Amino acid sequence: MSSRYLIPLAVAAALATPLAAQAEQGDWLFRVGISQVNPEKENLDLGTAFVVVDDDISPTFNVSYFLTDHLSTELLAAWPFTHGIDLRPYAGGKERVGYVDLLPPTLSLNWHFNPNGTFRPYIGVGANYTILSGEETRGLLGGTSLKLDDSFGAAGQVGVDIGQGNWFFNANVRYLQVESDAELDGADIGTVDVNPWVYGVHVGYKFGKPAPVPVAAPEPAPAAAPPPPPPPPPAPADADGDGVTDDLDKCPGTPAGTKVDKVGCPLEQTLKLLFDFDSAELRPESITELERVVKFMGDVPFAKTMVEGHTDSVGADAYNMSLSDRRAKAVFDYLSSRGVDPARMSSVGKGETAPIADNATAEGRQENRRVMLIRTDSGM
Repeated sequence: MSSRYLIPLAVAAALATPLAAQAEQGDWLFRVGISQVNPEKENLDLGTAFVVVDDDISPTFNVSYFLTDHLSTELLAAWPFTHGIDLRPYAGGKERVGYVDLLPPTLSLNWHFNPNGTFRPYIGVGANYTILSGEETRGLLGGTSLKLDDSFGAAGQVGVDIGQGNWFFNANVRYLQVESDAELDGADIGTVDVNPWVYGVHVGYKFGKPAPVPVAAPEPAPAAAPPPPPPPPPAPADADGDGVTDDLDKCPGTPAGTKVDKVGCPLEQTLKLLFDFDSAELRPESITELERVVKFMGDVPFAKTMVEGHTDSVGADAYNMSLSDRRAKAVFDYLSSRGVDPARMSSVGKGETAPIADNATAEGRQENRRVMLIRTDSGM
């Protein structure tokens, strides 16, 4: 953005904002807007042609903190600028040969000349660390590899804040020292002198330090002592002693010593569902147990669970792993069909890897043909 646009904008803002947004020690200024980066006209001389980096506009914002009424620090950040790279032969003409992204975070120390006025100019000096990335080539350089190093250099700026109340308008011009060593297919081709002027316009807001505490007026003579307050109501009861009062407890009667969540439900509760041999069909008694889970998941909306499927040791390992996964999926699908959000559940098959009983007996194998629902949330 040319400076010929900044001056009329600054004058218009001054006419429209008769009251000042005064800045003082401890204040923060936040500004957001757009800036245009204008590099030097000829950035690298190759002997027969110039490399030229063109202009670009991108959103920018900065944050200032007032160390004193006149002195502030400022950090400038931006959305990356994408610059075209042109090759301009001595003989004339120009061809686009690539692109590069430029990100120039800049830290400055600014001096404000009129911090309590409506029209508040300032100057600043500092440093920038410019990150150059996303290099790509085309045209004459198509198929080659271009590398531009990051740059560290000085920075300077002039600007003005114009505002009403805490809101204000800002315009500034910066100069950044940006010099990047360039390589093409691994060979050094010289230093690209970008050294841009940066023109920006922003809208800002001031966050002031806390207002001073007013001096309290002298207290009147003490009045007669009021009657004593009524005794506090008795504390709510906790019948099962789990630390959650009965009015909040959604799982009353938990055994002593059980770890519970904020609504009194066990964190380590495990529900066992048994299956017939070589079957993933839910047994009737399992439906009764699962309906308790449906109610619990509705009463405790933050609860999450892992559905684990298990088998006995009869059969091949791979088949048992598949069977256990079908058993876990059968429970997962049932709970989903009853309105439990699938995002609050996960399922996994464990095969025969985690028995809880002896597989040498029929009773033990029955115990191992199961699905377990295990709480996985923190209970908070």
